[in-house]
Amino acid sequence: MTFRLETKKLHISSNVMNQSWFLVAILFLFVTLTYFPTFSGEFILDDHTLIENNPHVRDASSIPSYFAQEDGITDRRDVPGYHTGYYRPLINLTYWVDYKIWGMSAPGFRTSNLILHLLTCLVLFKTILLMIGDRQIAFWASLIFAVHPANTETVSWVSSRNNILVTLFGLGSFYFYVKGLGEGGSKARILSVILFLGALFSKEFGIMLLPIFFFYQIAFTKKKKNLSTSWKGYLPYLMTLLLYFLLRVNVTHSLLTPSESGDLLRRLYFLPYVLAFNLMIVFLPHDLHSLIIHYPPTYLNPQAIFGFAVASLFVVFLCKERKDKIILFSLLAFGVSIFPVLQVVPTSAVSLVSMRWLYFPMAFLFIGLFQFIYRSLKSKSFLTLSMLGLVSIYLGGYAATLNQSLWHDEEKFFQREVLFFNNFFYAGGLAETFYEKKAFAKAEKYFKISLRHYPKGAKNYMNYAALLIDTGRPKEALAVLDKARSLPMTHGEQGQWFNNAGMANFQLKEYGHALAKFLKAVEYAPQNDQFWANLGGAYGEMGDYADSVRALKRGLEIRPDSKQVLKNLAMTYVRMGKHKEAISLMEGMPQRVLESMGMDELKAEAKRALESQM
Repeated sequence: MTFRLETKKLHISSNVMNQSWFLVAILFLFVTLTYFPTFSGEFILDDHTLIENNPHVRDASSIPSYFAQEDGITDRRDVPGYHTGYYRPLINLTYWVDYKIWGMSAPGFRTSNLILHLLTCLVLFKTILLMIGDRQIAFWASLIFAVHPANTETVSWVSSRNNILVTLFGLGSFYFYVKGLGEGGSKARILSVILFLGALFSKEFGIMLLPIFFFYQIAFTKKKKNLSTSWKGYLPYLMTLLLYFLLRVNVTHSLLTPSESGDLLRRLYFLPYVLAFNLMIVFLPHDLHSLIIHYPPTYLNPQAIFGFAVASLFVVFLCKERKDKIILFSLLAFGVSIFPVLQVVPTSAVSLVSMRWLYFPMAFLFIGLFQFIYRSLKSKSFLTLSMLGLVSIYLGGYAATLNQSLWHDEEKFFQREVLFFNNFFYAGGLAETFYEKKAFAKAEKYFKISLRHYPKGAKNYMNYAALLIDTGRPKEALAVLDKARSLPMTHGEQGQWFNNAGMANFQLKEYGHALAKFLKAVEYAPQNDQFWANLGGAYGEMGDYADSVRALKRGLEIRPDSKQVLKNLAMTYVRMGKHKEAISLMEGMPQRVLESMGMDELKAEAKRALESQM
């Protein structure tokens, strides 16, 4: 009696373990724990430009207007002379939705990324279950994809959301494509086309779904099927693609993204090396960070030989496993989906390899990979589960570490990239963090390193000039700014250039030159309250108090709590003899702010002057 009861309990437990809802719940719990540090993370890198200071995100716009925006351009005045070539209208639209839900809260935006990642893992689970019919394979493939440390760049860095969205919509489109082929229903096919459009509107990778569909049809449908019937099945996708390109050309004025010209022979020769590096990230994840990878300096070197060896093994494995349709399709889909980032067609990216570019291809790779693992270890189920469990724990732990130590905030990011990995691409960012802490010697050291390695970055020249001004070296600052004058800059960057040049002139007591520079600064960047503060200060120094007040009040319209604007306005009121207005302005400010800005003495001076008038 007792033995039968225990057996029944074991049977029930086994049934629960095989239920999809239970496996998905474990998946969601594991992923949430892995990405727990993201709930307190900050905006980093491009998040400031593309989200925090992006008017398309902050300002209310009609939904159709997002389909007339070029991704990466936040100031429409930059469009005539500059194009990113990225047409991803859904990205800013999702950011705008986030802003309505969370406000400008980095943890909120990061939470949305995590939710989208979880949904992508769920769709991957459902897709593998549909193709293979094995919950265990679907669970382990989606779990290890979910916690793979290479995906931390995509999930934790908000600006990398385009990779999540194209994968979410792409997998969804593929799922309904497979379902439509199997069931023959029009509903699944319509949903597949709609999600295909969503993938295209998220990132250019979506185009690669068409050959993926074709490979699946060749592998899993009867070869005697009428060719004309097969062709007709692709017409809705081709019409959708045509619509995408018409909208894209209208907005970006190009079919493809702008790219650097390069040696085609060199790109083809090192293609195996780039492929090998990507595979190494997937199968041997270690020392992962924001990679800046360039071509090897010579054709005959260990890196090239390693690339040819790995590519050869990949081809041999493909040939050996060609009879397993799942594995064959998976490897072909991976090869197609990773092709855009193998640099055969050159891009303007600063690196040959990036972890975030693997998010979309890796989803298709894992379908066949886990089919192979389970098939190879089918008779050793305990060994298989133990091995996959240990791999999951390792990858999840590594991903959690990266989320905390690398992708959490900019200070940690820059220190780890520059000091740990010698990645001098971010030396300017590290210099900025030291500058904000007033560690000027360290900041100057890394500004110089950044300019030595990347002399075409205008931003680093301007930031270094700001440091020189703050340390009383305005002539050196002007010399540094002069080196940046001919470099390409956005309107916002040009505003910063004129502002910094104006500050240097102001420090040299060249008030006329300073005033002219500040006027240009607010012309280029009229929404920057600091520029209006400096313009108002210049007017005040020249005795033009009426224009000083007008400029400073304009700054307060932009940001009512701007400390520098409030300080300059209070000083102008004191100079004008309007001590009551000055006192009223400063009494509305916390005492700690007055002390930090050196305004407590100004307040006392205004009070003494007012008392003497009574």
